[in-house]
Amino acid sequence: MPPFSFAGYRRADGRIGIRNHLLVLSTLALTNRLAELSAAGSADVLLVATDFQRGLRGRDAQMQERVIRGLLTHPNTGGAVIFVHDTPARERFLALAAALGRPVQVVAFMEGHGMADSVRRGADAIAAVRQNMTRQPDTSGGLGDLTLALECGGSDPTSAVCANPTIGALVDSVVAAGGRAIVSETAEFIGAEPVVLARAAAPAIGQQVLQAIARCEQMMQADGEDYRGVNPTPENIAGGLTTLIEKSMGAVAKCGASPIAGFLDFAETPQGPGLYFMDTPFFSPVSITGMVCAGAQLTLFAIGVFNPSGNPVAPTVKICGNPQTLRDWPDVVDVDVSMLVEGKGRLPEAHARLAQRVQSICNGEQSWTEKWREGQVLGIRSLPAL
Repeated sequence: MPPFSFAGYRRADGRIGIRNHLLVLSTLALTNRLAELSAAGSADVLLVATDFQRGLRGRDAQMQERVIRGLLTHPNTGGAVIFVHDTPARERFLALAAALGRPVQVVAFMEGHGMADSVRRGADAIAAVRQNMTRQPDTSGGLGDLTLALECGGSDPTSAVCANPTIGALVDSVVAAGGRAIVSETAEFIGAEPVVLARAAAPAIGQQVLQAIARCEQMMQADGEDYRGVNPTPENIAGGLTTLIEKSMGAVAKCGASPIAGFLDFAETPQGPGLYFMDTPFFSPVSITGMVCAGAQLTLFAIGVFNPSGNPVAPTVKICGNPQTLRDWPDVVDVDVSMLVEGKGRLPEAHARLAQRVQSICNGEQSWTEKWREGQVLGIRSLPAL
């Protein structure tokens, strides 16, 4: 693999951003419209309007807070304007902002004097953050500075033999260089429990993953239907998958050969290098949200048939080996690895092709999801314990 480097933005916590977003973040559904109006006409902002709610308790409140903090502290966030509902929330987020080492303004909806005044205050806050943000990359990074989110969707046999192994090869390169990778979608590992257990770096980590898989399967069986009998999904079946184990083993391939170094809760940040397993639902926008809020600067997304998921904070790189999808959706796939299924190339070539594209995107070239402004930020409610 050729040398890998990129120009990025060094943050106060030592992480390197590959983007420098001016994030306009509405922390509640109640503040979405104010954030939208305040950001109108500012083409250089990244608006994230959540549908979060007030009054959550316990673990639900903790996970919602973790998602919001993950967006604000993300290495791709260069500055932020946070829209909250009331004064206590403003004071709480100002305390958080003091430790970020980047410009942040907090606007409380209920401190306004009418909608026009509130919009003006929001727009002024955006202008103030813009004026104080770092403009140009100020450091260089390599593979060891990356945290990758690993995702697959619209899976078919080409996912298992083309896209996922290509991702796995790059994951091994990143982990070997001291970087991080996160794999999620707990349901995608039902049927692959022996493989997961064998890959765990320590028995306790393996048990944590197995317990999460069992908890997920138990929840899915609560309606009386066996998940192993209703998955693969219709598009997976149309693509050629016949059993859940086929689908799960294909999903495991995107992890490469690296051991599982740790277990993460939703949106929890890895504390060291290596490959991590994050306990998330299997809906791609939700699982990607969890991994991005844990600090992943970009997502590697294997597709068989097309899947429009992504996340606006971190570029999504879509990798595909299905010739039909590549013909039908030529303007959504970043890396074509169909030569593997067509017998015209080998995995090292696909690995190099993906690494080159990732390097270009880390250096500022837009992924297709960025060009189409695709992406969702979705949180979750807590899961019942076993």
